[in-house]
Amino acid sequence: MLFISIFYTDSLYAEAPAKSQLPLTLNNNWTLCVNIGQRKINCQQQPTLAAIEKTFDGYDGEAIYHTRFQLDEGLVNIALSLYISHLRDADKVFLNGQQIGQSGQFPPNFQKATLYSRSYSLPNNLLRYGAEQDNKIVVRVFNHVRQGGFSGQAPTIDTTEKIKAQELEAESLLMLFIGIMVIIATVQLFYFAAQTDSKDHLYFGLFCIAEALYILTYSQFIQTTGVELNTIFRFNIALFGILTLLFFLFMTCFFKYRVHRWFYWSLISLLTVFSIIPFVLPIDHIYSVVYLLQTLSAFVLAPFYSYLFYRAIKENLAYAKLMAWTLGLFIFAVIIDFLVDLQVIPPVMGKFQGLLSPLFLIGIFIVLTLILIHKHWHYYQDATYDFLTNSLRRSAFTERLNEELQRIHRNNGTLVLALLDLDNFKQINDKYNHIVGDTILRTVAKRAHRELREFDLLGRYGGDEFILAAQVSDHHDALQFLKRVHTSITETPITTNDKKSLQISVTIGGVSTTTGDTKSAEELIEEADEILIKGKVKQKGRVHI
Repeated sequence: MLFISIFYTDSLYAEAPAKSQLPLTLNNNWTLCVNIGQRKINCQQQPTLAAIEKTFDGYDGEAIYHTRFQLDEGLVNIALSLYISHLRDADKVFLNGQQIGQSGQFPPNFQKATLYSRSYSLPNNLLRYGAEQDNKIVVRVFNHVRQGGFSGQAPTIDTTEKIKAQELEAESLLMLFIGIMVIIATVQLFYFAAQTDSKDHLYFGLFCIAEALYILTYSQFIQTTGVELNTIFRFNIALFGILTLLFFLFMTCFFKYRVHRWFYWSLISLLTVFSIIPFVLPIDHIYSVVYLLQTLSAFVLAPFYSYLFYRAIKENLAYAKLMAWTLGLFIFAVIIDFLVDLQVIPPVMGKFQGLLSPLFLIGIFIVLTLILIHKHWHYYQDATYDFLTNSLRRSAFTERLNEELQRIHRNNGTLVLALLDLDNFKQINDKYNHIVGDTILRTVAKRAHRELREFDLLGRYGGDEFILAAQVSDHHDALQFLKRVHTSITETPITTNDKKSLQISVTIGGVSTTTGDTKSAEELIEEADEILIKGKVKQKGRVHI
């Protein structure tokens, strides 16, 4: 009511009204008026629409933005709306002197509405059409403590249908982020349940849940639930503290850094207090928590994280560079969000304003997921394959052999199982060195693989012993197959890294099995082993079956 006269005056300044082409962006030619005491007002033109403090430093209280625009007569039967992407605190909007909408509440029952966009229908009966007819928009704002008024994109006038579609798109984007975060959290917490010593997955899962709730506080859905706006705002600030705490725990755990106890518990205690205190502080002082968190992040946590990255890369920890770059970009995105929020820099992503950090958080999840898959693949390889020869380990070979026997019996086939032993391998190692021995083992495995089909099996049975299994047509075919393997391994000398040429000898002991044979894999291996031992006594360097 303080500035009610402004609604009825044509203008305090000679404004050029915005033209009528849709969408109509109301960016220039605004005037901002504030109360300077004793019913006096101070009005300043806004070359570019911005927060109240950009013009009136440190101002708190009621302020008024107003501007004019013109509409073409061809729009007379089209439903129009005003869209405001971001307006801090509570507002009341007037069109040509009549109130058309409100978000939040002015004092004495103040309710912040700083987290939400607005759209207000422009009633056709209040609009004026034609080149000589100006329309006046007045936005009353109650500025509370922090930077208030407009921030982000300028208000626009467009068809109601398009603005509703725009709002639906923005809300859908938020819900998509929330859904992704919930999936992230489920995966991470499921992995933690299976591997309870992996605390980094616990902290990251909880971080994603907190991030999902944090994003939810910005949604139109939460605004329509009837929950008091100040309560949602308190919850938003508390989640800011919780996210900072969980990110700290995740970082120290992922990079396996043993933080000094006094530093660790001091930060944990401080961030816990910052996460609780927004629910008890008076609304006038709640932004002090944000300032403290931003200061702590800038001067304590950011240098600490930088040190973590440096240490991890220097010590060549697994995935250190990849995670350092990914998390570094995330921290950069958080800083950009802070600066946009403080209006130090203009918004850099339009409708994605404030969502840079969630976007990078999704990027972190993708990287973590790939790392997790890579880790499990290595665990699987280490448990299944011999690192040196890329052949199956003994236990994995036996398990696969049992499966192959069942298939052979179902298909009325014949399978040959054989053990391969390198003759005099110990003497070769003693005469040369273990590097030469490793070269021989790798070459033998590679040459044996050449004679196998995709579904045949090759494993490393012991130090210089290999084991293979292959489907053949009959016992004679089994003998011919083992002779081909023997020839493939022994006919060409092996050249070592230092250009030595070594002729090797291999003794093979094999056994074949058909459909009627009920021997298990273990029994067949034992029988082949006995044939190999007898064969080495009888004549080394030959195939015995």
